[in-house]
Amino acid sequence: SMLGLGDIVLPGLLLSFASRFDEAKRLMGLVSGGAGRVRNGAGGVSSNKSSWNICCGCGQGGYFGPVVVAYAVGLAMANAAVYLMQMGQPALLYLVPCCLGTFVFMAHRNGELNDIWDNPRAIVLPMHCCLVRDKQLTCRNI
Repeated sequence: SMLGLGDIVLPGLLLSFASRFDEAKRLMGLVSGGAGRVRNGAGGVSSNKSSWNICCGCGQGGYFGPVVVAYAVGLAMANAAVYLMQMGQPALLYLVPCCLGTFVFMAHRNGELNDIWDNPRAIVLPMHCCLVRDKQLTCRNI
């Protein structure tokens, strides 16, 4: 009935990635990261890569909240398994499918799975940002 360090750290790495990905999407103004659509300055949606130079905050939804709920469900399942079987169980056996399964399912549903797996554009783009003026984020064309 004890949790090991890995039972907290490994899912915590996924939670921190989900949080960073959500914040990066909010910062860069991505509507749907997998297709590369961003809000342009006129408020419309563009799928042209050259429009990456105009970014505004418009984050919608995210991965962090659902993955936290999945972590809680996985912990509840691990504790229920310990109670029902009257012997210790590896918590990661329940935590990994709940957390990672939720994250992968949501990414697939949002059309962002390939983008997240290969090279998350929402996380890479803030590294290329060069100018913040009047609360407007401007990025180099990449």
